[in-house]
Amino acid sequence: MPEGPEIHRAANSLRNALEGKLITHVECPYATIRGQEHRFLDREVLRVKARSKAMLIHIGDDVLYSHNQLYGRWTVQKKTSKERKTNRSLRIKLETETHVACLWSATDIELLEPWEIEQHPYIARLGPDVADEEIEFSPVLEQIQNKKFGGRQLCHLLLDQSFLAGVGNYLRSEILFNAGLHPNRKLNSLSSEEQSKLAESAISTTKLAYIQKGVTVDKELYELLREQGMSRRQVRHYVFTRNGLNCHACEGFITHTRLSGRRLDYCERCQV
Repeated sequence: MPEGPEIHRAANSLRNALEGKLITHVECPYATIRGQEHRFLDREVLRVKARSKAMLIHIGDDVLYSHNQLYGRWTVQKKTSKERKTNRSLRIKLETETHVACLWSATDIELLEPWEIEQHPYIARLGPDVADEEIEFSPVLEQIQNKKFGGRQLCHLLLDQSFLAGVGNYLRSEILFNAGLHPNRKLNSLSSEEQSKLAESAISTTKLAYIQKGVTVDKELYELLREQGMSRRQVRHYVFTRNGLNCHACEGFITHTRLSGRRLDYCERCQV
């Protein structure tokens, strides 16, 4: 499933292609928006915004809400480019004079009025969005200090979008590694210093993943390992998917486990 950085990068592409433009052609084949073409056609795209793993496109008086879930994907291309072949199912196509934006295979799509956004069941429960470029340290630290989450293990808590929005499976492992925290620790066991480290790591790791398109290791290390002949998959993370390999920090072995069918990787020496 795409995580916060991937959705925010998709929002940036959509923003650059659509904001301030009029929709000149639209197709709405998906059941929840079928027959609603008139609500988009000749309307201006006012704003594109990602909220955690959801996309919000303000068009005229309406807001197109979508959540990619496991298989959904937005694509953007110039109208002059050759249409790419795909086996995915088209959900909505939005065209301007210059670009074509398509949503494929998603199954959570709605048309909302602006006032309904904050009341939407998914949006309403979100915690601070650590993938948001404008996120600040204070609300993230305050959420980490929130006693209602205190009794939960970090390995489970970091996938809860009501805690920190935008974090998914690979970010969970990488955030905990960069914070030096063992996945089995409970939130209320963290010292003040560890709370700050977790907040800093959540923001900085997610930001790096956004900038580097899913790569969470430092650029210098990434380039060095790539020059040594390693694949992108082998070097893009510090711990995630590196089970059995040496930790870049301590040379110990990366440990792998699975929780509720989802992988979790960590270094037993570096994370305490």
